[in-house]
Amino acid sequence: MMKIEDGDIIPAVGISNIRLDITKEELLKLLKKDFMERFREDDSIITIENAKFWIASDGKVDQIGVEGDFKGKYKGVIGLGSTLQDVKRFVGDYVNVYDTYEMEEDKGICFELEDIDDWDELKAPIDHIYVFRIS
Repeated sequence: MMKIEDGDIIPAVGISNIRLDITKEELLKLLKKDFMERFREDDSIITIENAKFWIASDGKVDQIGVEGDFKGKYKGVIGLGSTLQDVKRFVGDYVNVYDTYEMEEDKGICFELEDIDDWDELKAPIDHIYVFRIS
């Protein structure tokens, strides 16, 4: 299955070579034919090996998430496997929003932590990073 190229994670902008706000058609050209799509009531989610793309009701990419072996970084330091301790130390404060952690100052990015035994918010590895459009 296709993978997203390792590249910068830019809040409210995009990940690697894929930008938020592009149309579904533009995204599918980049992905060629190697993807799966799951349709929901008002939107759909397109999945490749190490990323997901949420297509909003306006037909544009609303959110991008990376997982697995994606090696790109946010601000050159935070990537999959980093911890919220690293986030605090290198890039700033975060706030807990539902099951994710969003940057306090930098809107349009959030982190999801791995569900590990002996879970500690500061030490659990980040296993998903999402960027999303902000209105």
